[in-house]
Amino acid sequence: MLLDRKALGAAIKAARSENKITQERLAEMVGIAPSHVKQIESGSRSPSVEVLYKLAYTLNFSVDDAFFPSRKADQKLLYKIERSLQECSVHELRVVYSTITALKDKDGE
Repeated sequence: MLLDRKALGAAIKAARSENKITQERLAEMVGIAPSHVKQIESGSRSPSVEVLYKLAYTLNFSVDDAFFPSRKADQKLLYKIERSLQECSVHELRVVYSTITALKDKDGE
């Protein structure tokens, strides 16, 4: 199976749009030329593994979305939650945990 560059480019473009980042700003954040971002998004060029990692990290998206499009929406949501939690302080994690516990207890009533 070959890499579908157009699907990968579309996934990157969607993630960039979702994050409200311009191609120029993304290029700056990742350390590549704006033309490179444009070529990747159009599917005319494949990113290197290093650039793909930087794009995924910067845009907070899973490359699984592009490589395995049949992935369920709930798994995508769990991935986003996990990435967000990794950036939380201990206090924020405690608040999130307390909120989840309270929600689960309320559902059990």
